Amino acid sequence: MLIYLADLTHRGLVLSSNVFPLSIGLVAAYFEKKRPKTAEFELFKYPEDLSARLEMRPPDIVGFANYSWNLGISYEYTKIIKDLWPETTVVFGGPNYGLTEEEVSQFWKTYPLIDFHIVREGEEAFVQLLDALAASGMDATALKAQAKGLPNCHYLAEDRVITGPMLPRLSLPEIPSPYLSGLMDKFFDENLGPMIHTTRGCPFQCGFCTEGASYYNEVGQRNEGLREELHYIARRVRGPKDLYITDANFGMFKQDHDKAQLIAECQKEYGYPKYIHVSTGKNQKERVIEIAKMLDGALSMAASLQSTDPAVLKNVSRSNISLPKLAEVGLQANKVDTGTYSELILGLPGDSIAAHFRSLRDTVEANFDNIRMYQLIMLPQTELNTPENRRRFLMRSKHRIMPRSFGRYRLAGRDFVAVESEEILVENSTLPFDDYVTCREMDLTVEILHNGKVYSELQGLCKSYGLSWFDFILRFFERRRTYTLELRTMYDEFKTSHSARLWNSRQELEESVGRDIDMILGDDRGTNEMSMAKATAFFQLFDQINTILFDELAFLLDEQNRLDEATKVFLTECRRFSHLRKTDLIHYETEFVEAFSFDLAKLEATHFEASPEEAKLAQPRRYTVTHLPPQRKQLSSYMKEFGNSRDGLGKMLMRYPHLHRVFRRAHVVQ
Repeated sequence: MLIYLADLTHRGLVLSSNVFPLSIGLVAAYFEKKRPKTAEFELFKYPEDLSARLEMRPPDIVGFANYSWNLGISYEYTKIIKDLWPETTVVFGGPNYGLTEEEVSQFWKTYPLIDFHIVREGEEAFVQLLDALAASGMDATALKAQAKGLPNCHYLAEDRVITGPMLPRLSLPEIPSPYLSGLMDKFFDENLGPMIHTTRGCPFQCGFCTEGASYYNEVGQRNEGLREELHYIARRVRGPKDLYITDANFGMFKQDHDKAQLIAECQKEYGYPKYIHVSTGKNQKERVIEIAKMLDGALSMAASLQSTDPAVLKNVSRSNISLPKLAEVGLQANKVDTGTYSELILGLPGDSIAAHFRSLRDTVEANFDNIRMYQLIMLPQTELNTPENRRRFLMRSKHRIMPRSFGRYRLAGRDFVAVESEEILVENSTLPFDDYVTCREMDLTVEILHNGKVYSELQGLCKSYGLSWFDFILRFFERRRTYTLELRTMYDEFKTSHSARLWNSRQELEESVGRDIDMILGDDRGTNEMSMAKATAFFQLFDQINTILFDELAFLLDEQNRLDEATKVFLTECRRFSHLRKTDLIHYETEFVEAFSFDLAKLEATHFEASPEEAKLAQPRRYTVTHLPPQRKQLSSYMKEFGNSRDGLGKMLMRYPHLHRVFRRAHVVQ
């Protein structure tokens, strides 16, 4: 059998998914182990590669990984495949598929040309499906006509959805590494980041997560072959020096310590990975901190809260660590110089302006570097997405374009447009739409002022003067439209986008994008309103915002009768230093030489938690403010990965939370 497996990414100014297609690699590797020498596999990530191979040699079977970021493009391929090569069997598999009767019925009404859809784990199910096809002479129509249940598989037979029995979950050591078998070699290019897994499953039952189902509650572990796999990857990686790990709670299990040691070995031998994208566990934080320390700043430590409101947490079947313990975690993580982040979801049942702002305050004041603020996505296979809960909490949703997930493509002389969408909640029984938009504007403010430690100088100064950093952020938020025309315009456009870029259905969205595709493709701002606004704030309005913030601190101290002449001079010089460190950041060859009356090295070392008296120099000193060679190398890598479009720059700001690590540093002029 000739089998093509595709986990497609859209290709615009920036790749929508820039990671290796691990899931299809695992399916192929497992099949080759179970049924050796019975099939020839080829894996695909880029649409143009798949088009070229289909035109050259249509396969017996083509399988598509079904995620929210590629269902649309995969089905557009399916339409043409079924028209030109109807004998080719089309199989889908992945989490972007509901499991309630209503969801399943709607899926098959929308995507009837798919032959089979594998649900839950796919490796063994794919083997058994292909066994059944082979027994039917590779005739999908004949197999479906039997209307018999196939394990972990759904299909349409005479307008009836046939659902098969569920297979027991696999033990991870049963699945070979797709890297060590050579299946992933073609993806070592300048664009994609390697992805691995060392566990599968999650012990928690969060109602908003696809792994919250009881099916996934038992966690499988994998250690065998991990050292060989990591070294194999490290010797071949050509693109970003990032490693993506799909584990849901990395660091929470005892085995993770040994895995981290293997990664640290690679760092020492190859200088890879520089950054690890993974969700760390919310329990066993001491172990997570130890692991983060081992990995030389490559790992950001997570404390994903989603909300700190007790009523909200109860509604989504979630519990969090206590706020005092959360604050201690943030403090300990900062001591070992690892990045930290927390996650919040706006719009969970019971959420409100007061609840959301409280959650923001709690996470900011717990000393987390970054807060990832998400909107509630109505994901298939989640408890919150059931019709019962939609009615219970009066959930109202809209559809939006998934960031960077659209494009114009070509197969066998046929041009087509594909777009991906996601359904997001915009209102519930406790959060009216206008309040939802207000919360989103506050999220943007936290994104601009707090995340990435962009204004760490001001955060440190607030601490040194005994002021609340969150209250300072809130002060800016409440006055955000009063400062400058450009800043007001940025917030107005951000607010407008929450109505202008939302559609009532996926069909409406697809029709609109189809009409306007050339305009959308030509707009270098992209379609992610948060990313777009953050790029505008940092790369276009930085000087304005920097001045506004230092002026606000001066006004606040003056209101408290604490603004003497020494403090005025101190704030003025801190503002100037902040400007020199970050202005025109992507031009990393630029350097400045200026005199300062305060000890910049001391201020950097204390994170600006110093008074004018503590930082004052006996005589002014000349400093060079410039990027260090490793910083220039890192920025050069960012430019290659993301380009200099506003969409690309926005994705860079959102993707890499340690932005402060590439700010210019001060050195005394000798």
